[in-house]
Amino acid sequence: MIHWADVELRLETDGSVMRLVRGQNLVVELGWVGAKGSAPSLVTDDEVEHTLSTPAGRLLQRAAINDGWRSRWVLVRDHDGTVQMAERLRVRPGPEYSLWSWDSGVTAMFTVAPTHAAGPVLGIRVEQGYLEQAADLGASSAGVEYLVAPTGTVLETGERMVTVLSAQWYADLGEFEAKMPAWTLETQLDDGVTWWGDVADFGVSVPEGLELGFFDGKVSIDGPPGRRIIEITGPRGLSRLALEWVPQVEQVLHQLVVRVLEQEREPNVFEAFCLQLAADRKAVWLDPRAHELLDRMDWEADGSLFGVAFALARGRSLAEAAVVTDALRLLARYPVGVGYGRVVMAGFLASLGVGLDSQARCLDMLSRPAVGRTAALESSLLHYRSVDFGDAELAGVANRLGGLLPGEAPLMGWTEIAQLVGLLELCPPEWTGANYYAQVASKARGKLLCAYLDGRVTAAEPLAWLLLTPELSPTA
Repeated sequence: MIHWADVELRLETDGSVMRLVRGQNLVVELGWVGAKGSAPSLVTDDEVEHTLSTPAGRLLQRAAINDGWRSRWVLVRDHDGTVQMAERLRVRPGPEYSLWSWDSGVTAMFTVAPTHAAGPVLGIRVEQGYLEQAADLGASSAGVEYLVAPTGTVLETGERMVTVLSAQWYADLGEFEAKMPAWTLETQLDDGVTWWGDVADFGVSVPEGLELGFFDGKVSIDGPPGRRIIEITGPRGLSRLALEWVPQVEQVLHQLVVRVLEQEREPNVFEAFCLQLAADRKAVWLDPRAHELLDRMDWEADGSLFGVAFALARGRSLAEAAVVTDALRLLARYPVGVGYGRVVMAGFLASLGVGLDSQARCLDMLSRPAVGRTAALESSLLHYRSVDFGDAELAGVANRLGGLLPGEAPLMGWTEIAQLVGLLELCPPEWTGANYYAQVASKARGKLLCAYLDGRVTAAEPLAWLLLTPELSPTA
């Protein structure tokens, strides 16, 4: 065990796993996948060394605390013959922390941040070597595995490969972001806007469909809506950077509902909700057959929040007060989970639209105890708005979405991301962090819209969550 201020770095006796622990809470766990452990070869107050082994060769591991946490692995190919590199590092955040990852290669970094507070945040960078997220998460979805060399890399007999990670504590994600190169941050753009990067001295490679230019010592890139990966080769090697030109939500909505209408099966509640909102927003024209599909939707039997949300939208659109009343009655029976408060508010707005007075009923539903901290945050934002509770929780939500950093949340699905975007959009504008939370929400929303446009997301549920919130936001 090595002490680092108020945290401890604990290593398994055989060196197979390192764990950073604050109090009783695991912050993060690191380990070389598949390495066979051994007794430590060196133990001091601030350093522990092990000699591990993998099918690729001998692995020298050093964990040290000296003005930060530094982990070093040296893989030596002391077997005969060459080997194609498939070695991996596994990163697993603790249950009260979230992982944000920018697996860009030689400039890769990731953060481990609390899910219910702004900080402190552990920022980890590749000091030497290469990290790229493996296509599969690995043996456990609780952690993420990273390739330590580009696909196709081989190690010859007698050669070695070095991987060094350097970690420091930061007050919050903003402090860590300030240490990032400027060209890594402004990577999400509106459709038609040019990306500029101070990388003219590096090698820049772009995929087909992007327009590369140089002006006044900077690189410019133009592209169509969607995400594109460019490659930047600097003195340390290859970095991969995702540029995103964000489409309008109507474009994505139209793309999805056209596909729904072309399919042979009847729509599910998420698809039906998107169809109804697309018609309301005039993103698509629904013919009599489409209206018949929506009229046949058995939303009561569905038993989900979005069954109710669809009924409220349908009843409001058709000015059918009875449908809105039935939906609110059913909603009152549901547990108060994530999304409940937003559907209640949608019900209140729908009731106004059909001439009903449901204020007392909706306030009663909003005052019910919530199940879980995220649902409690939603209720507070829509009801009593406690800044003491809400601001810390919103900071944790922003951490889970990576703040304004480039990268991805490798352990979160698109539906959860969309749910969290909606929470940030409910932040009262008078709160101190409101502008920051709005920017984080916009970034995450843009990522999801690009994923739809590129075909990386096809299910309607994440988009349905995005469409649920805008009308309810304080600035709507």
